[in-house]
Amino acid sequence: MEEILLGVSGWKSGTNAEWDKERALFPARVVAFLQETQPKLWDEMRALHAAGLEALVITALVKELDLKGTLHVLRHGFKFYGKTFRLAYFKPAHGLNYEVLELLRQKPP
Repeated sequence: MEEILLGVSGWKSGTNAEWDKERALFPARVVAFLQETQPKLWDEMRALHAAGLEALVITALVKELDLKGTLHVLRHGFKFYGKTFRLAYFKPAHGLNYEVLELLRQKPP
């Protein structure tokens, strides 16, 4: 399974140094994914929260994961100060929306 994810799907293997045991995720990868896939929303939140944004976003994500579960958060995103951050993009039923298709090519954190 790992070979398929790493070789075919383009996933990247993580290290123990990157892993946050208490929160059970890779915080830097989550932040990088959000910045890359949702730059307008990220910049808007950066203007409001400045240097502490990363920690606030990760805390909000972990809280949402605890309340609603991983599957719900992957499907619907998570709320942060009234805005929704997405953690996954799914292939649409048709290929007419090029923006969604480009987001689909982004690898999840």
